[in-house]
Amino acid sequence: MGLTHVTREECGYVMGYPNCVNETYGCMSSECVATAFASYGYDTRRAYVTFDDAYAIMSHTTGTINPQGMYHFMGIRGVRGGGLWVANSAPGYRSVWDDLNRSTFNSLGPVELVYVV
Repeated sequence: MGLTHVTREECGYVMGYPNCVNETYGCMSSECVATAFASYGYDTRRAYVTFDDAYAIMSHTTGTINPQGMYHFMGIRGVRGGGLWVANSAPGYRSVWDDLNRSTFNSLGPVELVYVV
């Protein structure tokens, strides 16, 4: 089973339901994300990044983004239109829908990425 074929429920169990992810708190740590990617054989890196760092990284890989001001993990889809394209399971939360622009990014920082290398 590749990452592109994992359902939301399967992802939750791979991450460690209910200790790492659950209905009340969502994803609870970047360590849980890294462990889930590792279970599929992917190496990851975790880093606190600037908008420009995030843009460069998200231009060529996948993973998660976690603006600390949101305390909310979102999937990395890529970049588009000068912004960061995210998969937000809570559309509109903290004014973030599918795109994260520089201004919003900076207002929600610091920002951590967990990304596949």
